[in-house]
Amino acid sequence: MNRLETESLEGGISLMPIKACRWSLALLFIVLVAACPLQAGTTVKDYVRDYKMGLSLYLKGNYEKALVRFEQAIDNNFDFWQSYQMVGYCYFELRDKEEALKAFEESLRINPNNPKLIKIYNSLKSGNLDIPLRPVDGPTAMAKIF
Repeated sequence: MNRLETESLEGGISLMPIKACRWSLALLFIVLVAACPLQAGTTVKDYVRDYKMGLSLYLKGNYEKALVRFEQAIDNNFDFWQSYQMVGYCYFELRDKEEALKAFEESLRINPNNPKLIKIYNSLKSGNLDIPLRPVDGPTAMAKIF
């Protein structure tokens, strides 16, 4: 019996031909790649690198530059809810309530199981948490509220 023929195992279970197995694996690989949210030519390291750089900039109070990095991470992975959340925090610190709410909504659309963000979003939307009129004390201004 050659390798491409179907062989039977004890108990009547038959094995697929090796050639068919290779095609099945190739098809599975194609499906997995197609389902991946990364843009073509992007690696996981690209969006993670941008996200980490954004966090570093955010913690230093460089909100505009952090915003650019978080948006780059999103451009490379549209389902990266953490970046949408941080975009919202950047807009909050930059005193743009509407854009902060939009970013929080997108983060919650992707990951609705985020109780901390739900609380912040609802408070900001209802007016219980508002954009500060005074200059913020750095990146921990929102953390002091909660």
